[in-house]
Amino acid sequence: MGNAVYRVAIASTDNRYVDQHFGRAESFLIVDVDEDGNYEEIEQRFVIPVCNGGSHDNEKLKKGVEALLDCNFVLAAKIGPGASYELKDHGIASFEMPGEVGDSLYRLDGYIKLLEEMGGVLA
Repeated sequence: MGNAVYRVAIASTDNRYVDQHFGRAESFLIVDVDEDGNYEEIEQRFVIPVCNGGSHDNEKLKKGVEALLDCNFVLAAKIGPGASYELKDHGIASFEMPGEVGDSLYRLDGYIKLLEEMGGVLA
């Protein structure tokens, strides 16, 4: 793999599928993606879930986001507006992109390349 261009945190129960709600995730698969769209698994990062059966604790949400500050993107099966806003506030773009990890990363990479071609800016 070449040099990583960006880092993605993936909410997954098995590190194979993007199948977890951001707020319920107990861990994130962290991957680096290179300029060709190839990805390398870096680590499984354990966090304290930020959601308690529908209610959100702002301190937990902030701590959850702080655990992902080295990431550029978050992929989850579902993500609420509060978490999405908190991530965006730290320069991290989040997407609801359920599916197989490789497929979801391929879709994300295609979206990023499209934005770059259009001269767009992320987040």
